[in-house]
Amino acid sequence: MIEDEINEVKEQLSLFYPNLKAKEDYKTSFFYDEYKKLDVEFNTRYDFSYQFLVNFSRTKNLPVHRWFYYQEGYSPELIKKVLKYLNLNGSTHLFDPFAGSGTSLIAAKELGIKATGIEINPFCCHMATSKTQNYTEEEIQILENFEVPIYKPINNIFEKYQLSIIENLFEIENFQKIELIKKKIELEKNSKVKNILFTSLLCILQQVSYYKKAGNGLKKKRIYKSIDTFDAFKFKLNEIISDIKSINRENKTQIINDNCLNINNYDIDEIDISIFSPPYANCFDYYEVYKIELWIGEFVKSYEELRSLRKAALTSNLNADLKKKTDIVTTSQVLIPIIDYLNNTKLWDNKIPKMLNAYFSEMEQLLISLFERTKKGGYCVVVVGNSSYGGLAVPTDIILAEIGKNLGFTVLEIIVARRNETSSQQYAKIGNLIEFVRESLIIFRK
Repeated sequence: MIEDEINEVKEQLSLFYPNLKAKEDYKTSFFYDEYKKLDVEFNTRYDFSYQFLVNFSRTKNLPVHRWFYYQEGYSPELIKKVLKYLNLNGSTHLFDPFAGSGTSLIAAKELGIKATGIEINPFCCHMATSKTQNYTEEEIQILENFEVPIYKPINNIFEKYQLSIIENLFEIENFQKIELIKKKIELEKNSKVKNILFTSLLCILQQVSYYKKAGNGLKKKRIYKSIDTFDAFKFKLNEIISDIKSINRENKTQIINDNCLNINNYDIDEIDISIFSPPYANCFDYYEVYKIELWIGEFVKSYEELRSLRKAALTSNLNADLKKKTDIVTTSQVLIPIIDYLNNTKLWDNKIPKMLNAYFSEMEQLLISLFERTKKGGYCVVVVGNSSYGGLAVPTDIILAEIGKNLGFTVLEIIVARRNETSSQQYAKIGNLIEFVRESLIIFRK
């Protein structure tokens, strides 16, 4: 069926562009025109007041959000701005199927709004839970009285870890101190206190490591400044305690550790608005990015467990389960010639078209579930970044808007928050399609 549609597109191209020979002509003549046509249909507009809200950079010093730099996150001000723009009030039920470290849920809590989040990454789910819980004065007192253990060397410290680079991550004394803190935290009987203590430790792992997050994984720090684990832990714990004291509000949040495609397995109230940022279709493996926290936090204890997590997650990178089958065949028509073009283009990995097909099929599956669970008149706001492969922009915002429209949503608009920077080499390849390498908000209404 899909092959027939692809052949139909090719026939149409030969009629409209009889002199079409080079792929560059194909890109500039066909794709650019198609993308622009859909931009008009979906009321695409630029609003650069959102450009600093779609990333985490201006959030890193805010209470609670400052505990851990979640580089894929966005600002809590984005949530507040969207809710105000759509004129939604305190009786709203907000849903985030990609809760990450909890930005949407924290913002909802600050506003007194009921919120539900789903997050598959167990480390991120732990962080979101710790950030949104309320803590009693007694629990805060226990936290304030917590003391780091007395240092003593630990023999055979690496034995329990399968992680291949474990011996290269930390100075040996710092790693021993991490393990000593973990052992003392395990003795704490109050689960919420234990969670916060563990959160404090997780938040400093990169700080005391030889490695840092960079691109699609870890990179050795160019300049390593030795920081004592005990000192870093005490500073972070005091910071967290200070924030807890200042933000204790009524908690109306629910967090589920699962794949959002399993939403129908849970009893979730009707949704007034979904606001979320799915993994971008950019081949980033977020389990690789958070390798230190996942392994040292013992959220994964074997490579088999890690593979299972990767396979269960949304297909947005090449480490995902590309053999995974879905009953959903995407309804996007603009995606068909994109996949055809990429299948006939030299790419750095020939599995990219298969990944994109799976990504949009799974996103369609999610949008189907959201449409069913959203109140009539309710909203769905998707924050997403477009990607490019083989010199071709893949306009995720347009494709998802088209899918949402086919499912019954009204596409109110696409708001372009910012254009993504790219190298001069990439610009030379992509030409005028660079206009579609951007980050956007898609606003649907049921």
